[in-house]
Amino acid sequence: MTATAAQARLVDEVLAWGAERPAPPADLSERLLARMGPAIADWLAVRAADPAHAERPLLITKTRLSRLVCDGLQQDPEPYVHGWANVRGTLVHAAIEADVGGARDEDAGRVVEHAWHRLATDRPGDPRSVGAWLNARDAGERDTLVAESTTLLAGFREVWPELTGAPLRVVAERRLAVMLGGRAVRLQGVPDLLVESPVDDGRARRLIIDLKTGMPRGQRDRDELRFYALLATLAGGTPFRWATLYVTEGRVEQEDLAEPVLATAAERVADAVHQAVRLAGDAAAERLAGGPWCAGCRRRTACPEAAAEDVAHAG
Repeated sequence: MTATAAQARLVDEVLAWGAERPAPPADLSERLLARMGPAIADWLAVRAADPAHAERPLLITKTRLSRLVCDGLQQDPEPYVHGWANVRGTLVHAAIEADVGGARDEDAGRVVEHAWHRLATDRPGDPRSVGAWLNARDAGERDTLVAESTTLLAGFREVWPELTGAPLRVVAERRLAVMLGGRAVRLQGVPDLLVESPVDDGRARRLIIDLKTGMPRGQRDRDELRFYALLATLAGGTPFRWATLYVTEGRVEQEDLAEPVLATAAERVADAVHQAVRLAGDAAAERLAGGPWCAGCRRRTACPEAAAEDVAHAG
């Protein structure tokens, strides 16, 4: 299974091949749901009072959770625009998806080229798409991006073992979704890799892997991964471990199944629902806070908190 020392470490320390898997705490999902219950009830009251909020579920994603820091950012974020770093990440993720899907024996550069072609032909006429961004690159930019992505794929291969034929299933980019309060709130996320066992014995046997090709973001990366772990647990597939693989460094950070950690993730979801309740009820109830996130908010030129952050930065 392993061809490098890094792969052997990942098998031993992350996959924990052969180690006994833990049994999830009894009634874990029910206790996690109870932590979100009051917030869901408050949102149901908002929907009952204003039919406009009942037209579709309140969507909770990792992006909404990352904007909990400021009500202004939650309501007026800068429109998403593709850039070099995020498109490179998308390209590498597509190449890794192919790699774990059976392309390990192919040349890394060829796998990236195939991923480029697949992305470049997906909605190329939509100016907001990755395909349109890729098609706008000149030959030099294209070659550079392919070369950088090939290096990252090679780095992933150095760490990630070949699992074809192992009694496991590796699934890339599977959407996890959970509906709460009937269909009033939808929790949704797409972890990069799910490693699943065919054994069904009531133990936690799922491993969640999140791949990062950019700079580590500390607590934000951990929060995203914990949200995926919460989703998997509520969807009936409690993971025994969740880990972030920093592809550029070949480094892994991981956490094992622990109810207090999942409870923290559930409380963040409750915070997001309560934020939506507050903003639906009274614009004057906004809670603004300055920070690095101000750069991604359309209010930054007029917001007093953003101005104070700029002064503090300049000082």
